[in-house]
Amino acid sequence: MGDFKAEDYRLTDPLDAHRSRASDQHPSQSEQLVPQSQSMSGVVSFPSSNERNGRWQLPRKFRALAVMGNVEIDLREAEIGYGLSVIEAVSVLGNVEITVPPEISVECDGGGLLGSFTLKYHGPASPAVANREKILRITGSAYAGNVEVAVKGPDEGVLKKLGRSFGRRRH
Repeated sequence: MGDFKAEDYRLTDPLDAHRSRASDQHPSQSEQLVPQSQSMSGVVSFPSSNERNGRWQLPRKFRALAVMGNVEIDLREAEIGYGLSVIEAVSVLGNVEITVPPEISVECDGGGLLGSFTLKYHGPASPAVANREKILRITGSAYAGNVEVAVKGPDEGVLKKLGRSFGRRRH
C-alpha cells in the first residue's frame, strides 16, 4: 500500500486551501523560512500560570485553556506564517491574554458567559495598519473568566513606564 495523503482524496483542511491561495498571491523568500506545523498544539493552565513569549513558532492551530489559572501568549517576537492561523482561547474562572503585533490582521470571534472576550488596539496599532498576508483568527469563550486580545507594538522601556507613572502622581 502507498502512503495516504489527504490531497489524494480532497480531504484537505479549509485552512490549507486559504493558505495556498494566500501563498499564490504573495510568494516570498521569507515565507519559505517560516515552516508551519500542521498539528494542533497549545497550553493548559489548571490552577497555574503559563507563558509563551520570546522567539517561538506559532502553529496553524493553537489552543489556550485556562481553568482557574492564567495563560499569557505574546506573539510580538513569534514567527507567524503567511495565510490563516487560528488560536482557540477558552477561559473558565481564569484569564487568557494574547498580545499581537500591529502588522498582523486580527479577527476575533468569541463570547463570554459571565465573563469577557475583548479585542483592544493600543498606541498607533489599528486594523488599517495590518496587512492581509498574515491573518490571526481568535475564537473561543470565557466562562466567568476573561479572554483579552491586545494589539500593540513592542513594550516601552521600564524607565519610560516609570516616568509616565510618576508623572501622573505629581498632580
